[in-house]
Amino acid sequence: MAVITALSGLGTIIPQNKSLDYYMTNYPTEGDKVLGFLDYNVLLTLQLHHIYTAWYFHGSIALLAASLMACTYSTQWPTAKVAQRWRFATQPSALTKHGKPQFLPQAHLSDLGLALSRRSYQVFLQDNTLYAFKGLAGRLGPIGVHVALLMCLFGTAYSGFGGWKGSAMCPEGQEFVVAQAIKPASSIATPPNGAETVLEVNKFSIDTRPDGSVAQFYSDLTLRDFNGHQLLHKTISVNDPLRYGGVTMYQTDWSLAAITLKFADAGLSTSATATAAGSSSAEQTRQLLDQLQAEAQEQQGVASSSTPIPTPSSSSSRSSPRLPTRAFNLPLASLEGRPGVPQGTKLYATFLPLELPPADGLPPRGISMLARDLETVTFYDSKGQFVGVRRAGSGKPIQVEGLNLILESIIGSTGLEIKSDPGVPLVYAGFGGLMITTLISYVSHSQVWALQEGSGVYLVGRSNRSKVLFENELDAALDEVPEVPVQPTRQQQEQQQQLAVTLSASSQQ
Repeated sequence: MAVITALSGLGTIIPQNKSLDYYMTNYPTEGDKVLGFLDYNVLLTLQLHHIYTAWYFHGSIALLAASLMACTYSTQWPTAKVAQRWRFATQPSALTKHGKPQFLPQAHLSDLGLALSRRSYQVFLQDNTLYAFKGLAGRLGPIGVHVALLMCLFGTAYSGFGGWKGSAMCPEGQEFVVAQAIKPASSIATPPNGAETVLEVNKFSIDTRPDGSVAQFYSDLTLRDFNGHQLLHKTISVNDPLRYGGVTMYQTDWSLAAITLKFADAGLSTSATATAAGSSSAEQTRQLLDQLQAEAQEQQGVASSSTPIPTPSSSSSRSSPRLPTRAFNLPLASLEGRPGVPQGTKLYATFLPLELPPADGLPPRGISMLARDLETVTFYDSKGQFVGVRRAGSGKPIQVEGLNLILESIIGSTGLEIKSDPGVPLVYAGFGGLMITTLISYVSHSQVWALQEGSGVYLVGRSNRSKVLFENELDAALDEVPEVPVQPTRQQQEQQQQLAVTLSASSQQ
């Protein structure tokens, strides 16, 4: 038990099931090591990065389970069986092995049994002997504790070998097959029914505090079968997961996937409202977008040498460059861990090129954009100078490098932790039973033996718990036993009759 507790605590301190890069970064082999000796080589060698599935953890569980079963069979169960037997004491000397006997003069055994029954004792009388007990559940409680612990251990092992686990980062508006996002814990694990479904992320949203920090994030999810029939629809949040078919999906993380932009002007010309620099940026951006579209169509097999992609550059619109009128997405990349961006910082960036990549290999001129949340985006020109900030959905354009851009939306991604723990019901039942049986174990098992000897009663009692309370209870029961008058013997009765006759004769004289 101590080994399992220590390993569980260690698994809480050391992050589990992270990537190799994470351990190499946080547990380096050079410089300041954790605790002076702990590096990623030690972690991997001792399997400290997945303690709960390591052989020594399951071996400790197996040893503890074997110990509990042996103790239950050899100690607890025989003790409970002995406690259920009716054991009568036929001689006063037999009472001494249970404690120091007491003698109650001028008392009946039946009166003692009645006093004990009023205190919830089960009383048994046989000839001139009595046996009474209560609190037998206190003897059965330890057996229940052992059974509950075994349920917890078996449930843990079942989840460790038969579980499935995985994670997914899915942008809103996209979907994925649940079975493709989870992996089995071992070769004997069978896939849950909920794995053969498709999960669609309808919407992702974040609630923020007045200081801008994240208070809560939500994911509106729809679960469908492979035929497209809806199985479940739910909006989940942290500590409010989605459960279906043995699969549980937790809201654990979030990120930003893309931003949606639109050009404010359908056409830009070298007029008073559009400078020559703006016209040049528009023309180069249009050419770049046309090239990217053509390459994408060629990869999909749409374009061929006999059907060239028509571009505005081959038409009369070349003198008045036109940009796409519909909105388009730019993917966002996380800058977490990059120089100047500490770990744990949510910062995302994207780039809108304004020219084709130069032949000299230098980066093309373009517009840089940064986003920290689902609310706003910061724009920078090709020289890295700050231009402005726009709120998503405001409709207010911003002019950067001669282009008028409108930020329509920021697309978020929901981070889901997907698990299938088949042993969880067994563990929950075990912990519930453990709490109940632990309380039952504190019930006192009290016993009383008594023997009628002449006009008096010999008795003794004992209890495995609350001995002072038991003694007070027994004293109160003895106080309720009425004193029985002593019946005179036949000789005493004859003497009393002779005395009565003598007194009668004397009075007549």
